[in-house]
Amino acid sequence: MRMKVYMETYGCAANQGDASIAKGVLAEKGHELVEEIDNADVLVIFTCIVIDKTEQRMLHRMRIFGESGKPVIVAGCMASALPDVAKKTLPDAVLLPPNSVHQISDIIENKNVKDYPVDKALLPREVSMRTSIPISDGCRYNCSYCITKRARGNLISYSKGGIVDAVRDALGKGCMEIRLTAQDTAAYGIDSGASFLSLVDKICSTDGNFRVRIGMMHPISLKRRTDEIVGILLKKRVYGFIHLPLQSGSNEILKKMRRGYTVEDFMDAVSDIRKKIPGVTLATDVIVAFPSESEEQFEETVNTIKKIRPDVINITRFSPRPHTDAKRMEGRIDTKTAKERSRKMTEIVSQITLENNRKCIGKSYNVVIFERRGKWMVGKTKNYKSVFIEEGNIGDITDMDITGATETHLLGNRKYHI
Repeated sequence: MRMKVYMETYGCAANQGDASIAKGVLAEKGHELVEEIDNADVLVIFTCIVIDKTEQRMLHRMRIFGESGKPVIVAGCMASALPDVAKKTLPDAVLLPPNSVHQISDIIENKNVKDYPVDKALLPREVSMRTSIPISDGCRYNCSYCITKRARGNLISYSKGGIVDAVRDALGKGCMEIRLTAQDTAAYGIDSGASFLSLVDKICSTDGNFRVRIGMMHPISLKRRTDEIVGILLKKRVYGFIHLPLQSGSNEILKKMRRGYTVEDFMDAVSDIRKKIPGVTLATDVIVAFPSESEEQFEETVNTIKKIRPDVINITRFSPRPHTDAKRMEGRIDTKTAKERSRKMTEIVSQITLENNRKCIGKSYNVVIFERRGKWMVGKTKNYKSVFIEEGNIGDITDMDITGATETHLLGNRKYHI
């Protein structure tokens, strides 16, 4: 029986990738995705629980779903890491953990479901102009604050052949940006013996106008295969962009976080990458107000950020997550202090990112246009900076002169169309 399915997706690129697989499976089985809850037979929510604020938003949406009186499937990280919380909110909901996303159609069709591992690269997926393709799931590390490890488990790398076929299928359907996603892309193949460089080589040898974005990396994994990662980021079709979370500029706090590296290690890695990849865009993450973080340790993080001057910085106030060691740590920082540290870091970050972007004024970049936002067309440079222009069409590949800059993006004028 054909069912109408309404879906909402929250969280990281891995969750977005899982949702695209769910949509692909549903379409292959003849089900229909709808845009309104009222038009649906079944409701699906891909949940994120990385911090408490996000979890509360998930619970709010789940209650709204429940009020509809329609069957609800709770997918994503809550389904695997906090099933009791999901069931307490929606007792009749069916849980769909990340490793079972391929079974969404069977659940909707009330078939018997068995838990078994699957190579996600081999599954159908919904394709768009920018498509997230998971290359692995899980993580090799055990950070003290992270609930995602509980949700997604240890590293499982997907097959090279399957990933390449998924990329080629997406490109054949009009995709122009392939996003290779994982909790730690630099760890791809460590469990299976597969080569990350060989995988990207194969992807980049595919015909077509497209670019590849490499997702987040753990600094330890990067350190173990720096030359390989540099080789990947230097490829013509790969964005000169690296997402490398710092989390803290204090070695004492990094140790409590169980990150496995020092501030000096991190700074050396950034320096090495920048020397080998001129103009690379660096994105990083920091957590402020981690348990026992002193004012001096917070200032160490501030000073580290001022030294490395990232182009993109995600700031998170520490949020104690269930079943993590950090939740049980003493020295919790009060909310007022945490907010003040977040505010101060945000001000510093805004200044750094604006100064970084202003350095692009007067330069020319080759830009791929991906979307429209109001009167603006928005594209990406080779080093993954966003450029806003007032003319152009989605899919254009255009040389642009940069005429202005904000904290978040560049402003440009078209030079000519290729």
